Amino acid sequence: MENLIYDIISWVGLTICIGAFFIKDVFWLRLATLIGCSLLFVYYSHIAIPQGAISNLLVLLINAYYLLRFANARKKAQVAATENELAATKLSTQAE
Repeated sequence: MENLIYDIISWVGLTICIGAFFIKDVFWLRLATLIGCSLLFVYYSHIAIPQGAISNLLVLLINAYYLLRFANARKKAQVAATENELAATKLSTQAE
């Protein structure tokens, strides 16, 4: 029964990774790949195949890094937009 659960994890991970090739949005592409590689990492770790575990771990870490960069860029853009709104409000208040 335990092996069946790990086989299901591997098939779901593989399906997500293959499905990621059809995603055009970079954020969702990286997120899908991160999830798929996480599942495959669990599977390869369980069946003790170091090459599979290491390769999926590396792809997982690369996608996590870029997702963090994406989140930081989004946060900076929101801060900049808020600052621009405050500056515009201040200018319009001073003009009156």
